[in-house]
Amino acid sequence: MDAKNTWLQHLLVGFFSLALAFTFNHFLGVAWSTVFARVSFVLLFLTLVIGPVTKLKKPMIVSSPLKLPWSWRGELGIWFTLTSLAHFYFAMSGRPKWNFLAALGGGIGGEGYGLANLLGFIALFWSLILAITSFGGVIRWLGVKSWKWLHTFTYVVFYLVATHSFYFQFFSKYRGGPDFFGYFYLALTLVVIFLQLSAFVKTLASQKKA
Repeated sequence: MDAKNTWLQHLLVGFFSLALAFTFNHFLGVAWSTVFARVSFVLLFLTLVIGPVTKLKKPMIVSSPLKLPWSWRGELGIWFTLTSLAHFYFAMSGRPKWNFLAALGGGIGGEGYGLANLLGFIALFWSLILAITSFGGVIRWLGVKSWKWLHTFTYVVFYLVATHSFYFQFFSKYRGGPDFFGYFYLALTLVVIFLQLSAFVKTLASQKKA
């Protein structure tokens, strides 16, 4: 559990996020809307692999919180939400009067991007709730048990975002097929699934031995 966010870790995660965004835009020529979509996916991936990895191999006790992997989850999750909001802003600012129905392709369909955007809207809604409840004061107000239950929805957000991304990359006619990052999305998603299953098997085996 990461109940305390630090300014230093926020600055480091923020710097990493903006540096990655700058790299995508200036060196790879990716549009800003897509840039922040990709940065947010990387941040969400990092947020979600911390839990399974620490279950598979618990880190040594160290004095510095910067060396504790679970202490980064709050900052990574909050910056995931911020970069997701940036993606939402750039994507919607290209539409006249921020037309949500147009973003859904006039309904669920619209040459394949309407459903993807609907999943993205749902993921963003949940991300905002999870980000708001990632601060220490809110966690203490909610109570640990309620907070842990609420944040199990992080995996729901991940699979919504993954489906949103795959839909655009592999099934939509909107972009004309996957690019290199589409396969990177796929690889990261498979890594998360593999780590989740591995951590579950290890936990189950430990319980059987107890």
